[in-house]
Amino acid sequence: CEAYGLKEYVEFDPSVVRGLAYYTGVVFEAFDRKGELRAICGGGRYDQLLSLYGARQPVPCVGFGFGDCVIMELLEERGLVPGAGHSVDFVVAAYDRSMMQ
Repeated sequence: CEAYGLKEYVEFDPSVVRGLAYYTGVVFEAFDRKGELRAICGGGRYDQLLSLYGARQPVPCVGFGFGDCVIMELLEERGLVPGAGHSVDFVVAAYDRSMMQ
C-alpha cells in the first residue's frame, strides 16, 4: 500500500474471508474512513465463475458489489443526499382477481 501511495486509504487484513465459494484469490472489503459502518462494498478474484455461465475457457475476473443501504447511510451522515420531492403521477391497481396472479 505504501509503495503505491495508498497507505492513508488502504489497510491490508489477511483475515478477511468472504462467504461466496466462487472466489479463487484475494478478496476485499471497503469501509468508511471512520470505521463506523459495516462494509460498503466487497469483492474479489473469481477466475472460474464465468465457466458456470458457458465460458469455454477460464476468464480471469475481479469484481465487487455494494449495498445501497450502507451508501445511503454514509451519504445521509455527510449531508450529500440530494433533495427529491415525493410525488405520484399514476396509480395502477388490479380490480379483477384474474389480474392479481
